[in-house]
Amino acid sequence: MIEELGLGKVTKEVFNRSVQPFLPMKSKVELDGATIKLTENTVIAHSPSIGVPLEALGFFAFHYAASNVASRFGKPTHLIAGIYLPLRTSEEDLRVIVKNLGDEASKYGVEVVAGQTATYYGLEIPLIASTCIGEAWRTPVKPSPGDSVVIIGQVGNEALWLNELAKGVTDETWRSYTPLPVLLTIGRLPGIKLMHDVSEGGLKGALLEITNSFAVGIRIDSDEINYAEDVTRLIDDPLRAPTYGLLVVITGQNGLDSLLKTCSENNFIYSIAGTINEGKGLFFDDEEVSDQKRIDIDEIYGSFKSRDEVTSALDEAFQSLLRIPKLVELIPEVGLNMVYSKENPEKVTDVAGLSGRVVKAMNKPMRCGEIVYGASRYLASVLIESTQIKPSVRSAINIRGGKDIATRLQRMGMRVEVLPQHVPGIGCPVAFFINEHKDLLDAYMHPGDIGVEPTTTILGETPAELVNIIEELVKLD
Repeated sequence: MIEELGLGKVTKEVFNRSVQPFLPMKSKVELDGATIKLTENTVIAHSPSIGVPLEALGFFAFHYAASNVASRFGKPTHLIAGIYLPLRTSEEDLRVIVKNLGDEASKYGVEVVAGQTATYYGLEIPLIASTCIGEAWRTPVKPSPGDSVVIIGQVGNEALWLNELAKGVTDETWRSYTPLPVLLTIGRLPGIKLMHDVSEGGLKGALLEITNSFAVGIRIDSDEINYAEDVTRLIDDPLRAPTYGLLVVITGQNGLDSLLKTCSENNFIYSIAGTINEGKGLFFDDEEVSDQKRIDIDEIYGSFKSRDEVTSALDEAFQSLLRIPKLVELIPEVGLNMVYSKENPEKVTDVAGLSGRVVKAMNKPMRCGEIVYGASRYLASVLIESTQIKPSVRSAINIRGGKDIATRLQRMGMRVEVLPQHVPGIGCPVAFFINEHKDLLDAYMHPGDIGVEPTTTILGETPAELVNIIEELVKLD
């Protein structure tokens, strides 16, 4: 049984069927944590993963932390993952996240030894905090003047991907955005002194981190750098743009030939972009770079929400709705809501709506709550019944009742049904009426009952269509 996750830690049943089967866990899950054997060569790295499409979240959660271990000449061996989710996350979404995390851990022979999976108030998008542990065969060495700075990969690939995400375009190019295969391939080569992967802040940010950490001077010739196609045209200063998967390698001259040969044999794109020099500071084309100034594309980094056609359309419609003059005159005392369903909805959780309502506040409309699936059971039940008669009718809105509303709707050419005061059944009267009569009209008015306010339910194919109806309705008062 797949279900919506409850608040806090997931249940043992959910964990056993939707988490543990997808993770490489050799040992039995222990209370509070796990015990593993560490040595003086143990490397530990921690990293969060947030703001990427759901299917990519587990991938990056593994690679961020594992790549940091490998950057310090370590072989990743164990992983701890905290998976923190917003309320109303579905169990199926959890499986997508965990399976991608587990697939990557299994691919690289890494065992998941501990973690936590839970939902919490306050989270708007999923977050994974991962800690990777590994065994290092040696430690980084401070670069010396005359060492070569080799850049492996192309600048700007991740930034281009983020740019497309902002436009609602998704693909799986992200699966290549990791330096881990390169790190594990070249890590044991002689002469390599330092490896550092690139992420936020871009190549300039990564090189600044090296100069600050080791108090060395670095000079880079930007003409020697490999750029992703079109990135210099589409992204403002791609050298500062997020470029996860790009790798900075500093090697002595005794290791340069073997590094370049290995890159060529493995078809790694690379360039000798600069050298380590006397003094301190980072220089690109003889111009000093002294800060990690961010660019516009960074606004997307870590904030992406997977675009959902249903909730996005509904959110846009609510924004338009609240701009309609005199909308407040149509809001019932119980509040106004509007819903939009997936195609062929079968259950309430296939229908999105406002978790609160649009209410009257100081004679103005005020939106309360968030757009989520399963928010309005009554209106959702109306759509479930309606789509069985006419599948294209996927949206509904409730406004106040009254003869004046019915008259205006009829003047607009809409077919309006006034329901009996008492409709048999427990639940939404409109839904029961539609189910019984099997003839779908445009609007249904309930005259009210004892303790029940008169309301009008209007149907449409999209939320945008309903907004247009409301705009025309207020003009006919």
